[in-house]
Amino acid sequence: MPKIKNTSAQFQIANLLPEHRESAIELVNQFFKLVNSFRLDGVFKIRPRAGTKMIDVYLKLRGTGKVLLLGGFLGGELVSLLIARTEDKPYLEEEKILFLDLAVTKRGKQKSGYMKPLVLFCESWAKEQGYKSIELRAISENVNAVSFWKAMGYDPFYIRFRKSV
Repeated sequence: MPKIKNTSAQFQIANLLPEHRESAIELVNQFFKLVNSFRLDGVFKIRPRAGTKMIDVYLKLRGTGKVLLLGGFLGGELVSLLIARTEDKPYLEEEKILFLDLAVTKRGKQKSGYMKPLVLFCESWAKEQGYKSIELRAISENVNAVSFWKAMGYDPFYIRFRKSV
């Protein structure tokens, strides 16, 4: 695993730990509320308490090599988080991909550069682990997210964005 580093005097990338659970749930719920505010197809809705369930599942999977849980901390405050997991694809030549489930920056802190270092760290980690690609989904109505992923070099791939690492 690449060394977790301090990317500026105050901003630091670190693994999410159980003691970050509450602030991580808050960030995930913030993202889920945003998603639920989009019209989408009128059927897609994220359930209440989904943020709690998601964080608890990923915290249980920590240390298995199947997930990557990264936090961006400004001082002691969790300002951004990235959650990724392994997807085995035995029918593809690449055999496995890293799938980004969630990348979110705290409201009021967006466009401050707190996500890019997490993504770059994730890409470096994926490359060290032998992944050939990273995939994610972005809701097309979330124009800020679509713009961010394109700026990071991810290309539309089916409905997902994809970038070789």
